[in-house]
Amino acid sequence: MRQTLTLPKLGLTMTEGIVSEWLKQPGDAFAAGDLLYVVENDKVANEIGAEAAGTLLEVVVPAGGTAPVGAVIGYWDDGRDGQAEGGPQEDIASEGAPSAAAAGVGAVETAASSPPETAPAGADTGQGPGGMARDEGRRRVATPYARRLAHSRGIALEDLTGSGPGGRIKAADVEAYQGGHAGAAPAAVAAAGPVQRAAEAPVPVSLLPGQTLTAPSGMQATIARRLTASKQEIPHFYLALDIDVTRLVALRKEINRAQDDYRLTLNHFIVMAVARALGRMPEANRVWTDSGILSFSQIDVGVAVSTSDGLLAPAVCDVGNVSMSTLATRLNGVVERARAGRMNHADLGSPAITVSNAGMHHVHFMGSIINPGQAMILGVGSVKGVFRPDGEGRPELRQEMGVVLSADHRIIDGVRGLKFLNIVRELLEQPVQLLVH
Repeated sequence: MRQTLTLPKLGLTMTEGIVSEWLKQPGDAFAAGDLLYVVENDKVANEIGAEAAGTLLEVVVPAGGTAPVGAVIGYWDDGRDGQAEGGPQEDIASEGAPSAAAAGVGAVETAASSPPETAPAGADTGQGPGGMARDEGRRRVATPYARRLAHSRGIALEDLTGSGPGGRIKAADVEAYQGGHAGAAPAAVAAAGPVQRAAEAPVPVSLLPGQTLTAPSGMQATIARRLTASKQEIPHFYLALDIDVTRLVALRKEINRAQDDYRLTLNHFIVMAVARALGRMPEANRVWTDSGILSFSQIDVGVAVSTSDGLLAPAVCDVGNVSMSTLATRLNGVVERARAGRMNHADLGSPAITVSNAGMHHVHFMGSIINPGQAMILGVGSVKGVFRPDGEGRPELRQEMGVVLSADHRIIDGVRGLKFLNIVRELLEQPVQLLVH
């Protein structure tokens, strides 16, 4: 019986996605659990698998095409006789993990079995996991399935030529290389249709000698579009202050010297302080939506992570009342998965705020753009030594860190923003509080 494949909803604010790769072609049979296609949104690439056996009949949205959530992207046959399915599924707008109805055959997200290609950073500067960019070497851009396929066949990504958007390596490129070809076939051109996003007429660019023009990848284009919309639609305002982290720097070093089970960075303490501040101010743990103000009972904190695909913002979930060791383990894990291209739906969470740490880049202050679907972002600068007068007016060397809170004035007004930021400051200046839960 003919069934539809519809684009699943993979995040709270997701309205559309890019079908970046089809892992099965029309006529291919598949078993339950087999991977069918890859969907990208602005945060993650998801490998979508089948919950039931069948045969792929037709691809409606080709690789590289964009479709809204719930749109039909293909058809499959379940092998049973009966009336063909017609019309969209009823529960495609579910906010939770995609069900069989929401994704047609199903939306089983699979984590890559290959080892991570980049470990989370934790150098002695203390900025650590989630810091916006430690340059750990450029990874080739590849879909999670292509990365795992190449690893299983002993093929280095550096030897491959990507045929996807922006040179992204697809599974077909791995197959072509193994078959002795120098490169894969050109990426399919998205056919025009009702599910395709209407393209604005591009402005012609006259190139001068030495200039090149490169098309952005699908994910880069999506991030650019959504952050532009965020800056234009969200009424940002900014609050900046210096935090005295002299005690925090000393405490971190003391803890790391005393045990070898896990290594703490400043970012672990910063994320913990933000989580505790949300616990003290539940009115800050909410976001603005077109339907009203959405409040969260669980405390999730987003973390900006630099990858070869650009900045991603996974979430450290349910950290409102956990130990520092638990938070460190969860934060290290989500950063590792983001950098290795193995993020899953659970890593998106529902954060009202993201921590964006640029401290390792010697910047004092950083005003950041609020991620779509959130209410705040905390930009973190470098730790710097400054002389401040002590109680008797004598100069004393202190360690200070500049932070900037960008907030959505529809949710957090100036008074509440100041209160929230000063709770974070208090917790970081008296860091022993963060070790008690």
